[in-house]
Amino acid sequence: MANDLQISKDERRRIAVGQELEYPRYTTKIMNLACHTAQATSRGSVGSLDEILKEFEAEYPDGTFEDWVDYYDERYNGEVKVQRAAKKTHDMVENMREAVDLITYGMVEQWVEDLILYKSYMGFDAREVIIPKLGNELQVGSRLANPEEMAEGISGYLGEQPIALRSAKHDEGPAMYNETDVPVIYYEETNSGGYRVEMKELSRTLDEFNRD
Repeated sequence: MANDLQISKDERRRIAVGQELEYPRYTTKIMNLACHTAQATSRGSVGSLDEILKEFEAEYPDGTFEDWVDYYDERYNGEVKVQRAAKKTHDMVENMREAVDLITYGMVEQWVEDLILYKSYMGFDAREVIIPKLGNELQVGSRLANPEEMAEGISGYLGEQPIALRSAKHDEGPAMYNETDVPVIYYEETNSGGYRVEMKELSRTLDEFNRD
C-alpha cells in the first residue's frame, strides 16, 4: 500500500460537492482578479464566512454541502449575497474587457520596463526622492551627500543642515551618525508604494538651527 494518497482539486470538489466545473482557459484567472479588485466577496459583501462556517459546524457537525448551502441562504440571505457578488465581479470583468482593448504593445513594453527596472530599484531611491521632497516642503535648498559625507552617515543636506535618513522598518542598533546637530529622519514605505516620513525631529532641529 502506498505511503501517500493524492487527491486532486477537481476530485476533491467532485467528492465534496458532487459536481465538476470546467472553464475555458484563463477565464478563472480573469474572474478571480475581477472579484478581488471589486471586493465582491469581502466580509462586507458576503459576511465573515469563516465565522459563519464555525456556527454551521457547531450546529450541524454531520452537515453536508447541501445543508451548508441551505444554512447560509436561510440564516444570512445567502442567495442574494451570491448574486450581488456575481454582479460586482461581472461588472469588473466588463471594465477589464474595455481596458484590455486599450492595451498596446508599447504600453506592455513600458509596463514591463517599469516592473523590471524601476520597481527593482525602488528600495534604493529613498535619498533621491525624500531629500528633494523635504527641501521643497520646507522651502530650503537641498542636496544629496557625496560619498565622503555618506561614509560619515550623512544622507544629505537641507540648507546647511546635514540629515541622516533611516528606514523605520530596518531600524537596528544605533544610527551611524549620532551628533546632536544631525537629526535622524525615519521613513517607511506605504502600502501604495510611496513613502511616509517622520518630520517631527527634523522640524525641531531646523527651528533651532534657524534661531541660531
